[in-house]
Amino acid sequence: KKYEFVAPVYTRYKYDGTITNNIVYNIIRAVYGKRIRQPIGGDFTFSKRLAQLYLDKPVWSTDIARFGIDIFMTVNAIVSHVEVCQANLGVKIHDAKDPAQSLGPMFVQVIGTLFRLMEHYEPYWKNIEGSKPVPTFGDIDIIEPEAIEVNLQRLVDEFKTGFIQFNALYREMFSNQVFTSLKDSAHMDVESFNMPVEIWVKIVYELAAIYHTWQINKVRLINLMVPLYFGRIASFINETISMNSFEAEEVVEQQAQVFEHYKPYLMEKWQATGKNIEL
Repeated sequence: KKYEFVAPVYTRYKYDGTITNNIVYNIIRAVYGKRIRQPIGGDFTFSKRLAQLYLDKPVWSTDIARFGIDIFMTVNAIVSHVEVCQANLGVKIHDAKDPAQSLGPMFVQVIGTLFRLMEHYEPYWKNIEGSKPVPTFGDIDIIEPEAIEVNLQRLVDEFKTGFIQFNALYREMFSNQVFTSLKDSAHMDVESFNMPVEIWVKIVYELAAIYHTWQINKVRLINLMVPLYFGRIASFINETISMNSFEAEEVVEQQAQVFEHYKPYLMEKWQATGKNIEL
């Protein structure tokens, strides 16, 4: 079989790649129906035909061509109906950072590109149900990667500070169930901090739908997501603190299944008429 797009699969420490593990992988799997484990992995192989398709897109002077480029390439490969596969490349060796550190422009550009592509390719994905694995080549390294020090206290503090600052906006933006759960999480101490996976899935889907309906303030909307993202990472750390990276991977997979389960919820919110909230 002729594959035209090859994505990497790295063995990574359980707290490395948190944007992938908690947002991007889940959207690619649940929305587009492809289990591409590391769709923003940074190392791809693609055909000449696909390269020309990328070059013809009018994105090269935008943020998509910066931190959004990986997800742009992956999604366009999927919607172009080319044969896609993955290659195991061993342990990821790079300058991994504590997820509590400043995200800089990366988070906004990656998530903004992800949401923009969902808008653009809605006709492709709206009727997809479930997901399918993609062929994966090479052996998996059964080696525990080098650990990353994480600052759990800072993650929880960032969530709580964000909730205090933006709770009036969150109350307007989110469903009652989501807002009530966020308020509950804001009163938890560090050791018991929890953001249920079902709530996190609904947060991501509700934000994607709001992004779809809003015409302005879209970058600000994604910035409002950052404290909630920190909260989800803190919750994931508490859930997996005693696990090795391979055991924690099972938690990531369980979360992805919840994203799939709630895709009808995404469609319900996506099709609803939204309102622009004053920011």
